[in-house]
Amino acid sequence: MRATPNGTARAERVVMRIERVLAVVAAVTLCSPVARADEAGAEAGAVESSKGDLFPGERRMSVSGATGLPFLAIAEVGVGVTDGFAIGAIGGITPSVVTAGIRPRVRLRTSERTALVLSAPMLYYPKASAPGPGNIGTTSWVLTRTELFFDAALSDRLRVAGGMGFIAAASTEALGQFVRGRDFAMPAYNGEPGATRGFAGGLWNTVAARSSYAFGDRTHVFAEGSIVMQGIALAEGVGGPPVVVTTGLQHAF
Repeated sequence: MRATPNGTARAERVVMRIERVLAVVAAVTLCSPVARADEAGAEAGAVESSKGDLFPGERRMSVSGATGLPFLAIAEVGVGVTDGFAIGAIGGITPSVVTAGIRPRVRLRTSERTALVLSAPMLYYPKASAPGPGNIGTTSWVLTRTELFFDAALSDRLRVAGGMGFIAAASTEALGQFVRGRDFAMPAYNGEPGATRGFAGGLWNTVAARSSYAFGDRTHVFAEGSIVMQGIALAEGVGGPPVVVTTGLQHAF
């Protein structure tokens, strides 16, 4: 039995339709892994950006610059040791002194969108002074501002945090005399006139807040502030206003 021309044409059309269906199935099969990879990459980027300006990510560098009070300018070069631990080298200048130091910080995730963050900048002032009259400021000082924050993501880009901590400052000369057990006379960190016998240093508690907003997963604008207190009252005799305020930009590489 011979095939008619019409039957041959119909068979060819059926074969062409089958080929089109197979082509569509193949395209969908090949594109699905790519789509899943893109979705996974987007999710990873969102998670990374949501960690804020303090944590650039494991084995990533970051730079930041800021201004505020008491610092006219302060900058940091940091590195992410892990996703939850980073450390940076700091340099800054106030109207009267310069400083340098380090700022380690740790992040402990408590839920998908919240974390505990411990930040502990430690600064060295080559020539600083207690606020007592007559002190010309030739003694070096050390200072730490250690604060624990509860940090929350309000969106994939915006994080806010609040917490508390302490500021401890001391003259290196006073520390040396204290370690040696010697009696010494120098201006105490309390603003009183004249040389007094006492420890040139101080300890204050702080109430703090900070926030960061991500432009993508590598650049953040941030702001932070601390109120310096003595118990429940504003601290006095701290060499300036009892506040620390900083705002600036950070970029990770």
